[in-house]
Amino acid sequence: MNETMLKGVVRRLQIGEAMPFAREQASAINKCAVDSVTVTSTGCIGDEQADQFFHGGPLQAIHQMPERAYHLIREAFPDVTLYEGMLGENLIVSQMDESDVCVGDIFAIGSVQLQVTRPRRPCWKIDSQLNTRGVPKLLQDNGCVGWYYRVVTPGEMKMGDECHLIDRPYPLATLARLWQIYNDSSFRDADEIKQWLSVTPLEQSFKDALAKRLG
Repeated sequence: MNETMLKGVVRRLQIGEAMPFAREQASAINKCAVDSVTVTSTGCIGDEQADQFFHGGPLQAIHQMPERAYHLIREAFPDVTLYEGMLGENLIVSQMDESDVCVGDIFAIGSVQLQVTRPRRPCWKIDSQLNTRGVPKLLQDNGCVGWYYRVVTPGEMKMGDECHLIDRPYPLATLARLWQIYNDSSFRDADEIKQWLSVTPLEQSFKDALAKRLG
């Protein structure tokens, strides 16, 4: 890309500590809104991950959810107490969702640069957080699951910062398409699978799952 593209504005920033949660497990899903964050190669200073197998690490340093997730939940579960930030994300940016975010995209927010590595896999902790059942499935069925970033350039982000797309090396590798084929066990198109395997920034577990279908 020769020019940057404005994608949206930061509407929420969050960090949280790992604390006792449900099923005798700890979680950092309960996060607190902040006006600004300092971002290092491993994520936001002050943000913790209880389950570091599924969360955190250099390839899952920052988690973003689309605004659309909250619209879907409110429509399907009108009696659930819900406010933005309850799904454990670090970041909400206006006007961004999986249909127009690609694996490998690099975004600039404040002085930080972030690269998309993989979708999130919503789990049971969301249901426990909202005291209901069926929210992870709702998000999965609608391909509205959020995504993770690795940190390309550490720095500072704050509320109201603009989010600019500064590079899109894989314009066909949308998160929406990846989520669709990843969850379709009958998908066996070898040519497309090989294209996904060539997407260097894609986190390895997704590549491994797709590669198994090549036989």
